[in-house]
Amino acid sequence: MEGITTYIFRRAIAKYYGGIDRYYTPFLTASHLKGRELRDVTPENNLGMDVVPQILTNDSALFLTIARQLEELGYTEVNLNLGCPSGTVVAKGRGAGFLDKVQELDRFLYDIYAGCDNTKLSISIKTRLGMEFLSEWDDILRVYIKYPIKELIIHPRLRNEFYTGRVHIDEFEKACNTLYNESSFKGSICYNGDIIDKRSYKDILDSLHKIHSPINVMIGRGLIMNPNLAWEIMSSDNSEKKEFDKNKFRSFITEIMEDYIVEMSNEKQVVMKMKELWTYFAMGLGLDKSRLKEIHKVNKLSDYKNAVQMIFSQIY
Repeated sequence: MEGITTYIFRRAIAKYYGGIDRYYTPFLTASHLKGRELRDVTPENNLGMDVVPQILTNDSALFLTIARQLEELGYTEVNLNLGCPSGTVVAKGRGAGFLDKVQELDRFLYDIYAGCDNTKLSISIKTRLGMEFLSEWDDILRVYIKYPIKELIIHPRLRNEFYTGRVHIDEFEKACNTLYNESSFKGSICYNGDIIDKRSYKDILDSLHKIHSPINVMIGRGLIMNPNLAWEIMSSDNSEKKEFDKNKFRSFITEIMEDYIVEMSNEKQVVMKMKELWTYFAMGLGLDKSRLKEIHKVNKLSDYKNAVQMIFSQIY
């Protein structure tokens, strides 16, 4: 997730919680990797983790330029973002904004797969079902079938649905049946969307009982809300949520803050980053708005620490 699941967050998750098989970076957009983007994909900052860099563009030459730099860093897979519903992204015809230009998308995919044909790089894709209408999905799927996609990650919503309303499980099933029955498709399929706890995970799996081929699962917002979510999902324990470990969570968020202090020279930037994370933490912890307000109104690190201390003294 842009600006949130950086290498700092990924390292802390891996160290204190784990349970994640593969991590995806926030999307890369610049032709030359430098500064924040370079630090995020530098192998030394991602030791011990299987990390896949994500690229956001509708320009095949730019995609290949970024991909080749990533290959030089040692990566063997890159991911194309065709799912981001952000207004600023879509307005530029990128992310989900590329999905209603099927012929252009087809040509783009032809160029990037051809450009990576003689390299060690494979390309996975994260997608939505279309921009406005479910009828778009059939045409998009016909395009995807043409290419050696390593993994197709599907968030079964349209762009204009953002993250609201029910996901279109039937359309996800259609994709699975279509792709797995296609002899040329050698990749895997991954489900993404609305998995925020063990119950929602089980509900999604129950909804996919007609699919007999293996399905991977991607969690995003749910993991930020509850850093222990991956282990809870994999646990054979029938309880929906493990007992909250306050000390571990305190160490987790403290390390993130300290790493951001090293990463950023501006104290206010660090506080803003932590505020953004606490928006999700608060949902996972079930904090009411009044408690979260204590964090959102601070601008100094000292005030932020005091606000966090007050929250910890009041929960569990």
